[in-house]
Amino acid sequence: MNKLLIDLPEEIQTPRLTLKVPKAGMGEKVHGAILDGYEDYVDRLNWPKTPPDKEAVEIECRQHNAEFILREFIRYVIFDKSTNEVVGRCAFPPFQCNWDIPQFGISYFIRKAARDTGYATEASHAMTLLAFKILKARKVEICCDAENVASAKVPLKLGFELEYAQKGGWTRGDGELAEIRTYSMFSGADLPKLDIAW
Repeated sequence: MNKLLIDLPEEIQTPRLTLKVPKAGMGEKVHGAILDGYEDYVDRLNWPKTPPDKEAVEIECRQHNAEFILREFIRYVIFDKSTNEVVGRCAFPPFQCNWDIPQFGISYFIRKAARDTGYATEASHAMTLLAFKILKARKVEICCDAENVASAKVPLKLGFELEYAQKGGWTRGDGELAEIRTYSMFSGADLPKLDIAW
């Protein structure tokens, strides 16, 4: 099936979170989440050393909305239901998508103030279910820097298994080669139970 004909939810509800497609007007809240712990994203995710300003993030949100419609970049903004604050983002990055298989990789970040809450696991759980149930994925991956122990706990909690590790192809903020560990899952039946709605 042509990916443009696949109906994807613009909003996903989990017990504690709401995942929403980026839209106009979200930039300020997303910007606040990006700044909270930005130095970690520079180190672990190789983000630019200078953080974006509010206008740049607002433009991003509008671009991401268009990319979602075209299925070029499937990304969601993560909201805490109890506060309606943005706590991070999650996505299927294009370079980790193969629509012919289909196969998808999950990326995520959680603002510093909301870490150690299980939000990354809950959002990744929702994305994994989305991949298997809606996109009919045959494989889902989560890649983590080997030194990012907290991030590596996410796929393990969900039942993903370490498939392989590769050093190189990615540099950390200090310029050193990162060892990237790829955790994989081949069936949604292996996931823990999660109350989810879309």
